[in-house]
Amino acid sequence: MSKTYTSQSQVIRDNCEFLKPKPRVHNQRLTIQHWQLRDLITCPKSSEEFIYVNTSTVNSYNTRTKVTTPLMKDLNFHPTSLTAACGYLAAGGQDSQLMVRQLNSTWFAHTSVGGTINNALCISEHLGGTRLLISNNDQTIKVYSLPGLQKLTSIQLPTAVNYTSVSPDGRRMVAVGDTNQVFLYDISVAGGYRKIGTYTATEASFSCAWNQSSEKFAVASQDGFVSIWDIRHSEKLCKLGSKQQPQSKGATRCVKFSSSGSIDLLMFSEHSSYVNLVDARTFNDRQVVRVAPPNNDEQISGIAISPDRLEHTVLEYDVDTITRRSFPSGSLI
Repeated sequence: MSKTYTSQSQVIRDNCEFLKPKPRVHNQRLTIQHWQLRDLITCPKSSEEFIYVNTSTVNSYNTRTKVTTPLMKDLNFHPTSLTAACGYLAAGGQDSQLMVRQLNSTWFAHTSVGGTINNALCISEHLGGTRLLISNNDQTIKVYSLPGLQKLTSIQLPTAVNYTSVSPDGRRMVAVGDTNQVFLYDISVAGGYRKIGTYTATEASFSCAWNQSSEKFAVASQDGFVSIWDIRHSEKLCKLGSKQQPQSKGATRCVKFSSSGSIDLLMFSEHSSYVNLVDARTFNDRQVVRVAPPNNDEQISGIAISPDRLEHTVLEYDVDTITRRSFPSGSLI
């Protein structure tokens, strides 16, 4: 049965079907090291490969050949954070451990960056090079160059930093942490990382993401809401509640935009069992997918556009790209 509700002065319809039914199941074991940090799987290249954490190993799995390949093996820590982009893979630990490797060469580095938990990692091309940004519980964003892993700067915030995301055009950065504040930065060669705005989310947040045009960003909060802003306006664009909000298992843990402008989807995971897909053109239409078996809650360790993942199983859904690339009607935003 479809459901309609009002959020931030707009109507949200839950009768959409962005995903094709009957996912492909990949029996790969994923592990979680921190109950709130759930960004432990990534698809940096294509839907034929994903990278994930299994205890002290980071594996690559080919969905076509069914072959698993260790990329980081027998680490001396169990990763709490993971990212892969720009040809690099990085994993962070609960005691500031960091492992980085270049995927097309033999270069790697293993170090401790100081502070406490490496809550999230972000690799991005900006300021004339490849940068690794580490969101740490010591209230800093530590910025390193790649390759070489030279520390370039440390950005101080007034709270533990849970997640940092750089816009695809490399011009802006958003960071969230253990308060309801959302910090927006301008990135330029002249000014480096300069804070230009502070927004208010609903509660402490653990994930944030930019859309492909670098004009909108989304923040996933502990209380089960995802807030979206357009940088061209100061007011919040909309607020989306999770399926299980206000229950604790409805906390929104991870949020992602599709990288393709023709698909235009926003996806966010709940603490357990459910993944939400939203039309990122209007934010009026949503599909809620239960990825856990009926009557059995399962914790979700991470998401990436196209697949969504469970702790012990990976479910791969196909997006209905033909429907998403057609525009049967229009609306004013």
